[in-house]
Amino acid sequence: MKKVLTMAVCLAAAIMVCMPAYSQKKKKETNKEKKERIAKMVNDGASRKNLYVSVFRCFNKNNNFNFNYQTIGSGTINFIDLTGDHISCNLPFEGLAETKSRQAYSLANTDISIIANNQITTIFGGWNEKQKSYLFRSIFWNNDTDKDSQAIQVTMTIQVYQSGKVYAMVEVPGFESMSYEGEVVERPAPKEENSLTE
Repeated sequence: MKKVLTMAVCLAAAIMVCMPAYSQKKKKETNKEKKERIAKMVNDGASRKNLYVSVFRCFNKNNNFNFNYQTIGSGTINFIDLTGDHISCNLPFEGLAETKSRQAYSLANTDISIIANNQITTIFGGWNEKQKSYLFRSIFWNNDTDKDSQAIQVTMTIQVYQSGKVYAMVEVPGFESMSYEGEVVERPAPKEENSLTE
């Protein structure tokens, strides 16, 4: 009897410990709920020009105007981040350039990265009824400066669908354009800097 009572007490204790954890489990999101959540995130973000796009594919246009499809490596962090009148991005760029353009921009090769870090810019655009998507365009300097001898002006056009899908195009003077595919996601939390104590 004592053994049964001990087992019953142990079982009751185990249930009491596990019950809160079980009840706190998130209810699985349905496809409809996910679609509505993403549409709300896109609509709210687009109205405030506050969107974070995770980029996972790029398209390199060749001389015959066919697309060379490339999946961006999962080890790299490629993104476009709009916050009001600021833009941040990190994108590969492999557009073809003519020899004249290469000389004009003093570029040894045409493989560059499109980089901006919270750069002040004007972001034009909004809802496009005809295409049922948000269209935004911005012009900024690569690497955040127009003072660098190799500074390149970048024009970026971003098309955002309510499904969260994003298509972007980057144009650089003298180069063929590059296109990108991605999706709107929650903005990652800023990384905490580790402070070294001696």
